[in-house]
Amino acid sequence: VKIVVRSNGSSGFVRDDFYNWPEQIKSLIETEKPAAVIVMLGSNDRQQMRVNGEREQPRSEAWTKEYERRTEAFGNAIAAAKVPYLWVGMPAFKAPKMTSDMLAFNDIYRSTAESHGGEFVDIWDGFVDEDGAFVTSGPDINGQPVRLRTDDGIYVSKAGKRKLAFYAEKSLMKILG
Repeated sequence: VKIVVRSNGSSGFVRDDFYNWPEQIKSLIETEKPAAVIVMLGSNDRQQMRVNGEREQPRSEAWTKEYERRTEAFGNAIAAAKVPYLWVGMPAFKAPKMTSDMLAFNDIYRSTAESHGGEFVDIWDGFVDEDGAFVTSGPDINGQPVRLRTDDGIYVSKAGKRKLAFYAEKSLMKILG
């Protein structure tokens, strides 16, 4: 398996003037010809978005409608290329408002993936405690206690990245056989 990492820090669906993921994914698929695409983005999308010339607050009605339109365009681009794909959901974050936003975003990502032939990979339970609250540390893929998150409560540690990969790998192996 060859993994091609294509990331663009600080990008997402909100600032399509900075990086337009629906357009970029088309050329990435055409250039790389992947057997599968794994997507995980959205943590930078908790910001205002221009909708019809107006600045809309995150998760307002107009903002959400436009955000859904942009994720749909992204899903359409992958579906048109006829490449199987996985959309890895966002984890909980230390800040409760961020966690609330990620739950809402995950609903959008799940809907988009499933309506375009993709699969949503839900990682949420791997990064919260038994009550559903954010945790900095928790079990790794072997059940051993490790630090999963960095001090800021946003980024994922090396062990946390391995855990994310573990979730995606199970679904990816179904695709690759």
